[in-house]
Amino acid sequence: MKYCKQLFKALGTLLFVVFACWGCSPPSSSSELSAWMGSNINTESFAQVDGTYELSFPLDHGSHDDFLFEWWYLTAILDDQKGREFGVQFTIFRRALATNTDSSNPWRTGQAYMGHFAISDIQTKSHLSDERFSRGHPELAGAQVEPFRVFIEDWKLASRTSSYFPLELSAGTPEYRVSLSISRGKPMILQGTNGFSQKSPDHASYYYTFSRLPTNGTLEIDGEEYTVSGFSWLDREWSSQILSVPYRGWFWFSLNFDDGRELVLFELRSDDSEVKTLPTAMWIEADGSTALIPAENWKITPKKYWKSYPIEWTLEMDDIRYLIAAKFNNQVMDTSIRYWEGIVEVKEEDAVIGRGYMELTGYE
Repeated sequence: MKYCKQLFKALGTLLFVVFACWGCSPPSSSSELSAWMGSNINTESFAQVDGTYELSFPLDHGSHDDFLFEWWYLTAILDDQKGREFGVQFTIFRRALATNTDSSNPWRTGQAYMGHFAISDIQTKSHLSDERFSRGHPELAGAQVEPFRVFIEDWKLASRTSSYFPLELSAGTPEYRVSLSISRGKPMILQGTNGFSQKSPDHASYYYTFSRLPTNGTLEIDGEEYTVSGFSWLDREWSSQILSVPYRGWFWFSLNFDDGRELVLFELRSDDSEVKTLPTAMWIEADGSTALIPAENWKITPKKYWKSYPIEWTLEMDDIRYLIAAKFNNQVMDTSIRYWEGIVEVKEEDAVIGRGYMELTGYE
């Protein structure tokens, strides 16, 4: 039995990698990402994001297997007792391999899972990243609603009680690990219109966020343990297509300001300046209320590059100019689909007024 489980897991991994990279010639970060998100298949057989679905909880904390893909995404900005800064990223992705599944057989779920886990150590300017694949199976990888748990092998984000919060994050490799407790913070934010988040005239997702979640626990690197605390950001998103030609990726920021506010902004990218996107920016106020910022009222411009990645940006908004800069250059996820994911700081004039996370996909 043990051998059979290992064999099926290896087969699931192979299918996932082949399916993700199908039709990529020559292979590149942006083409692999587009393929993984459905640019090379007919996605009409999967559920579509059309804005008619009404999000419901706790049901939507779980998986949506009738959609092509989804992710559970968590970042944390943490400090130890001496003020040493760390960043943690943990994401579990689900990808459907088929629309016809047999729910009576756990080996025929038609679902594959990919996990990404990284720590950014600001003091040493080191970015540690790892990746796992697994076929969906109750003992290997999956997501459940109550009590909430999403996992891939022993990496997990799970509720500690019957309530959704507090959450426990546990993940590790032989070189580094984290064990974090994540408490309730600001109220849930339904992105876009009641969770319907439009990315372009033809692309959308269902999307919700929890911001400024008090977080504490331990972090270990090369055998040295640190007691850490700070705040986490949790995103949930699912769709059947976000990227297709001519779009190649996106930039995305979650910025935590020292005055208690957060700012999230993102936009799809294309090599064709005539292609229409729907840039999105939103303030989350200290009391949890939100305010969308019209696209004509803000502008973000790359200022400095490291290799192909824009690691410094100028953000102009409300007659204020912010500088968003990476805490260090190389925070690239060295995974099957490469992207930049790491900590940035926010400055107004010369004063640091916040920290956050930046994600850059399709830039290689």
